[in-house]
Amino acid sequence: MPQFAIIETEEGMTVAAIPPSLSAEDVARQRAAVVIDPGPYPTYEEAYEALLAYHDPEDEDD
Repeated sequence: MPQFAIIETEEGMTVAAIPPSLSAEDVARQRAAVVIDPGPYPTYEEAYEALLAYHDPEDEDD
């Protein structure tokens, strides 16, 4: 079963599945991305919740 990490591509941050044979860095490299949070998160939902915390509008200054 894959685990999940948060990566950032040119399009923005996203949740990426990490196969057991690869690291978060390997998957990011394959997608020309950088690792934001390597996790590993056991489910997509948990990784997505963490991703939303990075985009919390209440944390932004006007």
